[in-house]
Amino acid sequence: MDLVSIIIPVYDVEPYLEQCIHSVVNQTYKNIEIILIDDGSPDRCPQICDEWKEKDSRILVIHKPNGGISDARNEGMRIAKGEYIAFVDSDDVVEPEYVEFLLDAVKKTGALVSECKTHRFVDDNELTVYSKEKKETVVQSQEQALFIFCNSFEYKNHNVWDKLYHRSIVEGENFAVGYRAQDVLFCCHIFAKIKEIALVEYELYNYRTVRQGSASEGFIVQRLHSFEMYDQSIRHLEKDFPEYARQLKVFCCSHFIGTADWLKGSRDKETKKRVFKQIVSYRKKISFSKEELKQCPLSDRIRILISSPPLIMPYVYIRKLAGRPD
Repeated sequence: MDLVSIIIPVYDVEPYLEQCIHSVVNQTYKNIEIILIDDGSPDRCPQICDEWKEKDSRILVIHKPNGGISDARNEGMRIAKGEYIAFVDSDDVVEPEYVEFLLDAVKKTGALVSECKTHRFVDDNELTVYSKEKKETVVQSQEQALFIFCNSFEYKNHNVWDKLYHRSIVEGENFAVGYRAQDVLFCCHIFAKIKEIALVEYELYNYRTVRQGSASEGFIVQRLHSFEMYDQSIRHLEKDFPEYARQLKVFCCSHFIGTADWLKGSRDKETKKRVFKQIVSYRKKISFSKEELKQCPLSDRIRILISSPPLIMPYVYIRKLAGRPD
């Protein structure tokens, strides 16, 4: 039985950590090592990690100074011994078959990465038991995975925690330290390597969302960091996958428009000014050749034009005057 390493960065999640660890410990697939990376958490999380280590010999706890989730994941990958690696966020909950089904999918198909469906929830009352009706594993090609990555407004294929990776595919990879949207660039690198990905048609990963106000600083930082990660992803794809790089640039143009549109709802003038300035700086990095523009349908050309620095805020202002919804 192959060893599966499950890496869990831990920081300031005391109300949720017990539930997360409990769900991982109780996997139907037993040959796992659970790596809890205490990233200098200021609450009782370090003690909770140590308590669980005493209960289960499969648990390894690392206490380190705070360096962010990317730094914690990198530390976990450095010490992981498993043939396969998975990531779980410490405020989320996984189904008992999470590892078993993902591992079974890669074994049956020969793919080096498998992915399951996810269920988003806010509190435990929204956790539902997924249907266990038998479903076949679907094999997705590299081209399909990259297309979804570069075009999905639901941000599918942008997360690391709903996947299982053969260690050969993640060796040499690291998460970008200092960014909240580090999953984006990591997944881009993975999809540029694989030939196919095995899709498990079950909601095995429960992702906890937090309802935040539209002006929350965390939301703003997440948006701005995502622009940097998309920009680096475009550069990574340009040499070997120029068509997908073009598609991702168009996606970013739409993302710029959406963020500028969101800004109009903020009453904080300083925030508007600061964030818009950063949006413009990222938009200026994106350029399209004449050949790329020829490949774009009219709707994409319009997005590219509207997202340009001279037009993006006048467009948002006109939408506001017209009373268009967000």
